[in-house]
Amino acid sequence: MIQSLLRALDLLEALKGPQKAFSVAELSEALDLPPSSIHRILQTLCTKDFVVKNDQTHLYQLGPALISLGTAATSQTKLQTVCQPVLSYLSECTGEDAFLMIRIGLRGLILAKAEGPNNLKVVDHFGYEQPLHVGAIRKVLLAYQSAEFLKHYLLNMEEHPSKLSIQTPETLLKDLATIRKDGISISRSEYIQDAIGIGAPVFGSDGQMKASIGIIAPASRTVGKHFMDLKHDVMDSAEKLSYRLGYSLP
Repeated sequence: MIQSLLRALDLLEALKGPQKAFSVAELSEALDLPPSSIHRILQTLCTKDFVVKNDQTHLYQLGPALISLGTAATSQTKLQTVCQPVLSYLSECTGEDAFLMIRIGLRGLILAKAEGPNNLKVVDHFGYEQPLHVGAIRKVLLAYQSAEFLKHYLLNMEEHPSKLSIQTPETLLKDLATIRKDGISISRSEYIQDAIGIGAPVFGSDGQMKASIGIIAPASRTVGKHFMDLKHDVMDSAEKLSYRLGYSLP
């Protein structure tokens, strides 16, 4: 473990106390650390607005940067709660495992999952992060980002972890344009051998994309008319969840 990071987190916990504002001496006593160490940690946290100092009283308190983090955490908790009935609906309709994913930096994270009844499954782990250009459901998260974000992403694009799909920036941009045009993303053996991924965007009340929802299934179960039904079920589920989050079609 990184000792300095643990100390910084302990300090933030101490600043949550009912007193609200603390001196270096008080924090030093509470954490049993030298005042010089407390001061260095506080100075670092102040540079990122995680802590603010009152120049008149010389007391420290939690800063505004934590508000945005707390708001983001709260919104994701709400999203997890609201999405569960829709994920269950999608897994029941398709017979496949259904996933909800969100963007964390340059990666896509599985936030929630509902397991379908089929015994033969394609495994993608809860809480597992992969680059945004990996697989249909994550690629949706990339498709609806700003041009500035896409430029940054392409400059920092990680190598595809599975080696199953070699994608250049040019081919990726074409894929993303198709996803935006069609409102759905399809991947075939791109991330997992002999698997099909289908994903669609989920929007919030502000019209911004909040997540992506979709399924991953063995290719053997996604042929003919059934494949079209799966696409319809994914898009329908994305619309249902968007509606639950307050989104209305323009």
